[in-house]
Amino acid sequence: MLKTAMTSAARQASTRSTTASGSMVYESERAAMEYLQFHYGKPEEVVPYPFAPKEALSFLSRTVTDTVKLSRPDMRHRALEVGCSVGRSSFELSRTFDEVIGIDFSQHFIDVANQMKDNGSALYEAHIQGDIKATRVAQVPEGIDRSKVHFEQGDACNLGAHLGAFDVVFASNLLCRVPEPRVFLARLPSVVKKDGILALVSPYSWLEEYTPKEHWIGATPETGDSFAELERILSPSFELIERTQYPFLIREHDRKFQWGVSDGTFWRRK
Repeated sequence: MLKTAMTSAARQASTRSTTASGSMVYESERAAMEYLQFHYGKPEEVVPYPFAPKEALSFLSRTVTDTVKLSRPDMRHRALEVGCSVGRSSFELSRTFDEVIGIDFSQHFIDVANQMKDNGSALYEAHIQGDIKATRVAQVPEGIDRSKVHFEQGDACNLGAHLGAFDVVFASNLLCRVPEPRVFLARLPSVVKKDGILALVSPYSWLEEYTPKEHWIGATPETGDSFAELERILSPSFELIERTQYPFLIREHDRKFQWGVSDGTFWRRK
C-alpha cells in the first residue's frame, strides 16, 4: 500500500551546517518532496517541455552506471553511499553490489529512504504553481532487491569504524554540503579498499551556511580551482582514472528549475 513520505518520524535537526537555517533545510517536508522528485520522478513529470535539457535528467542513475563500469568485477561486494538522501543511488548500486550501505546526516531523509526500502514506493507532492500541487508516486525501479540496501543516519565528517572497508564509495553532490570536507576526505583512504573506486561528484557550490569559508576546497582567489585542490589532497592515496561532467536538473515547480553541472571525478585506491 502506498504511503506518504512524511510519517510521524522525528523532525530532529540532523543535517550538519554552520547556521540554524542551514541545519534544518534537509529536515523539512518540502526538501523531502523535492528530493523524492529528483530521485524518482518520471522524466515527463519532472520537465514536461520538449525543449528542456533532457540530458540533465536521470542524473543519479548515470553517475552510478559510470561508477560501476570502473569497478573491478571481482570487487563488487560492498558499496557505501555517503549523503544518500532519499536513497535512489543506493538502490541503483544494489543492482551490482551484494551489500550497499547508505548514510545521510538527515534523520528525516533516512526515514524516507527506509520507507522506500520497506514499501517500494511513497507518495509525494509536486509543486505546480502557487498553492497548486499534484500528488505523485515515487517508485523504486523494478528488478532491484531492496533487502540488499541498509540505510542509517551518520556523519560524513565522522564515519563510524563499524562500517569497515568498501569496494566502492560513492558521494554525489555532498562535498560542498558538509562543514569540514577535508575531514571527510582524510577518512576515505581507510574506507576504500586497495584497488577500490571512489566516486566524488560535486558542483562545488560552496556556501558559508553549509561550509565555513576556511574549510572550502579551493574556490577562492587565493586557493584556486576546487578540482585542483581536491586532486592535491587525494593524490597521495588515490589515482584519478576518469573525469566526467554531469548536468543535472532539479525541479522547483512547473516553470522553475535548477540546472547545474557536477564535476564527476573517479579515483582508484592505490
